[in-house]
Amino acid sequence: MASTYMENCNYNLVKLLLGKLDDAWRVEKHYLGDSDDKNYRKVLEEIKADDEKHIEILKEEITRRIKEEKFD
Repeated sequence: MASTYMENCNYNLVKLLLGKLDDAWRVEKHYLGDSDDKNYRKVLEEIKADDEKHIEILKEEITRRIKEEKFD
């Protein structure tokens, strides 16, 4: 019988990916323009870079699970 729900770890990966995508977008579109303070911008740019790294890691894991037919 086919499963009618997403496996917990797959759901978690998608949920994390969506959160990171939203965070990176929000930093880029809203927060970076809020101040000319160099330290503030440096902190936010570092956070955005970390989010982008995590986005790639999550995308790679989701892709791997899809290819191995473990994404249900």
